[in-house]
Amino acid sequence: MTSLFIGCFWFGLLFASASLLLGLFGGHDLHMHGFHLHGPHGHAGGNGAHDGHAHVSPFNASTLAAFLTWFGGAGYLLSRYSGLTALTITAAASLAGAVGAGILFAGLAKVIVPRLTVMRQEDFEREGIVARVTSTIQPGGTGEIVYALGGTRHADGARSANSELLERGTEVVILRIEKGIAYVDRWSKFAEANQLPPGEVGAP
Repeated sequence: MTSLFIGCFWFGLLFASASLLLGLFGGHDLHMHGFHLHGPHGHAGGNGAHDGHAHVSPFNASTLAAFLTWFGGAGYLLSRYSGLTALTITAAASLAGAVGAGILFAGLAKVIVPRLTVMRQEDFEREGIVARVTSTIQPGGTGEIVYALGGTRHADGARSANSELLERGTEVVILRIEKGIAYVDRWSKFAEANQLPPGEVGAP
C-alpha cells in the first residue's frame, strides 16, 4: 500500500513539474487539456473587440496531477505514521487529493485562465480586416497591403474593388479574397456606409 502512495506522489509531482516547464519554456502559448478558452476578436464591420472569456473544466491533466500528488503524499504519511486501517487511509488520502486538485483548479480559474487566449478560426479570416496600402494600387492594377492578423504582420497583393486609385498609406478594408488577391475598399467609405466612426479601427 505504501508503494502505491509513493508511486502516485512521484508520478503526480513529476507530471506537474514537466507540464510547468513545458508551459514556461516550450513557447509563448500554454495549452492545458480540459480548458476551453476564447480570446478577444473584432472585425471592421462589427462593434469592435469584446472581452475574452474562458470555460474551465475541473477534469484536466493539471488537476489530475495535483490529485495524485496530494493523494500519494497524504496516503504515505498516514500509512507510515498513523494506526488507521487501509480503507480509512485511502479515504483520507482521496479527500486530501480532492482538496489539492480543488486548490489548483481555483487558482487556474481565477488567475491564469482569464489571461490565456486561443485563436479561433474566425480570428484568421481576412474579410473585414483593416489594412494599409504599402504599394499604390492603380485602377485595374495590383498593389500591396499590410495588416495584422492572429498577432502577426501580413502583406498581401491587393486590388481596388471599385477600380479606383488607392495611394500608399491609404487605410482600406478587405472585402473579399479571390485567388490569393485581396479586394479592398477605402476604410473611410466603408465606415460611412456602415455608420462606423472613421478611424475606429487602425491598421498597422
